[in-house]
Amino acid sequence: MRTRSAKALGAIAMLGASALIIAGCSAGNTGGPSDAPTDAAELPSTDWVRADAADVQDGGDLTLAVSALPVNFNIYQIDGNESDTNDIVETTLGGPFKIDETGVPIVDENYASSAEITSEDPQVVEIKLNPDAVWEDGTPITVADYAATWLANNGSNEEFINVSTAGWDQIESIEQGDDEYHVVVTFSSIYADWQGLFTSVLKESIASDPAAFNEGFLTQGMPSSGPFMFTDIDVTGQVITLERNPLWWGETPKLDRILFQAVSQDQQGSSFANGEIDALYISASADLYETAQTVDGADIQATNGLTWTHVTMNAKEGPLADVNVRKAVASIVNREQIAAAANTPVGVPAVTQGDYIFMPGQDGYTDDALPYDLDAGAAFLEEAGYSKDGDSWVKDGEPLELSVTVPADTATNIQRAEQVQADLGEFGIPVELVSVPVAGYFSDYVIPGDFEMVSFSWVGTAFPISSSEPLFFPLDSEQNFTGTTDEALGDLWDQANTELDPEARIEIANEINAAIWEYVPMFPIAPLPNVYAVTDGLVNWGATQFETIDWTLVGWAAE
Repeated sequence: MRTRSAKALGAIAMLGASALIIAGCSAGNTGGPSDAPTDAAELPSTDWVRADAADVQDGGDLTLAVSALPVNFNIYQIDGNESDTNDIVETTLGGPFKIDETGVPIVDENYASSAEITSEDPQVVEIKLNPDAVWEDGTPITVADYAATWLANNGSNEEFINVSTAGWDQIESIEQGDDEYHVVVTFSSIYADWQGLFTSVLKESIASDPAAFNEGFLTQGMPSSGPFMFTDIDVTGQVITLERNPLWWGETPKLDRILFQAVSQDQQGSSFANGEIDALYISASADLYETAQTVDGADIQATNGLTWTHVTMNAKEGPLADVNVRKAVASIVNREQIAAAANTPVGVPAVTQGDYIFMPGQDGYTDDALPYDLDAGAAFLEEAGYSKDGDSWVKDGEPLELSVTVPADTATNIQRAEQVQADLGEFGIPVELVSVPVAGYFSDYVIPGDFEMVSFSWVGTAFPISSSEPLFFPLDSEQNFTGTTDEALGDLWDQANTELDPEARIEIANEINAAIWEYVPMFPIAPLPNVYAVTDGLVNWGATQFETIDWTLVGWAAE
C-alpha cells in the first residue's frame, strides 16, 4: 500500500523533489483551486477521521503495507526516492516545515520556532531551531546537519548520488548565526520554493560521507529525528518495525508500534480483508475497491492527489529518438479511455492530465496535451519516414515495434500497459510487454534507462514548479529518465524559480509546460485521486492530498 506522498504507484518526505510510484507521481500546488470546471476539484483535500489527542487510545499497533522492502533507506539518495520508502521514513524524520490541509507550508514547532526570509537581496533565510530536538543517539540537531545536507545535495561533490540538486545548487552558504541552533541560509539567487528544502535534514555524519550517504543504509534504517525509530528489519518475514523514539521531545505518540509489511499489490486486498493490514491503498484498482466494500467497518476515503500516471518514452535511441514517433504514440493512445477505466470503477471522477507541472483544479493548470487523434498519429509517423505496409508501419524495410517494461504483480500498472499495447497494436504498432521483478523495477530498469517505454507514476510535492524540473532538465538529471531534454528549459526554470510573484511564476510555468509538449518526452494520462480503505477506528491517518501526517496523533479512537 502507499501512503500520502510519492512508488511504481510511491511517497515523498523530501518535499522539494518528486518521487516514484509503480502503481499509479508530480506536483501539487500551494495555491488555491482554479475556476476550471473539473469534478476532481470537488474532492476534499483531506478525508481522514480527525480526533483530538484526548480521544485517541494510548497504545496499540498500526500495520501498513508496502509493495517491497526499500533498496535504500536514505530518501535523499536516488535509489531511496520511492514512495514506499518515503512513507516508511517519514515516521522518523522531520524538519522546520510541514504542510497544512490546503497545501501551505507552515513552521513545525517541534523542529523550529521560526523560519523566514530576512533579506531579499540577496535572499537570506534564517531558521531558529528547537534546541530540544535531538537525533536518536542524543546528538543535538544543529546548523552542522543543515550545512552537511546542503553540501551533499548541491552537486559540488559528484560522489553523492542524490535525488536532485534543484534549489540546493542555488544556496551560496549555510552558516551559524547567534549559536548552533541559528541557521543562516544565503542564496546566490532568489529561490521561490525555499521552504521545500527544509522539511527534513540528514545527520551530519551521513551527509558528510559519500559512502554512508550512498550505501550506508541499504539494509538498515536511517537515524531518527522523529517520534518513531527503526527497531527491526526482518528480511525473512518482510516486516519493518518502528517503535516510539524514547528521546522524542514532542508529544508522546499514541501508537506503540508501526509495522510495514511487504505485500505484493495483488495480495493486498486479501490481506486487508483478513485483518492482516489496517489500511488498503486502492488507487485505480476496481478489484481492491470491490474487496474493500465487503469488509465490515471499512471506511473508504477519497481525496484529490498529487499523483499522475504517464508513459515515459526513452528517446536516447531507437524509434522513440524521433520526436515525431513520440508524438504519434501520444496521439494514438486513448488517454480518456484509460482514465475512465482506472477511476470510474473506484467511485472517483475520471479526468485526464494535460499538464506536466500542475494538477487539474489548481491554479496554473492548463491542458496542452496532444489530443487523441489517429489521423494526426498517422501524419506524425509519415513525417518520421514511416509508411503503412499492410497492417504494419515500416521504415527502411523495418517494421515499427515497441515495448513496455512492466513490474510483475502490479495490477494497475499492467492494466495500463495492456491498454497502451491494445491502442498501438490496433493502429499497427506491435507492443511487447516485458515483465520484470517489482523490487528492482526502478533501480535496475527505470533509473539506468534499460527500457523503451515504462508506465509508472510521479508523486509530487507542495512545491510543483521547482520539484518538476529534474524530471525534464537537465539531460543528466538523476530523475530525467527520458533520454532527452530541451536546452531552453534551463533558462525558463531559472526564471520561474527566481520569481516571487505567484501569477508571474504561473505564466512562466505555462511556457515550460507548452515547451515540453513540443518534444513529448513522456505523456501524462490521468491524475490519481487518493482512494483508501482503512480499518474502522483508525484516526488521523488516511486519504490526503497535501497534509503532513502528525504521527503523534495517529492511532485508534478511544472507546
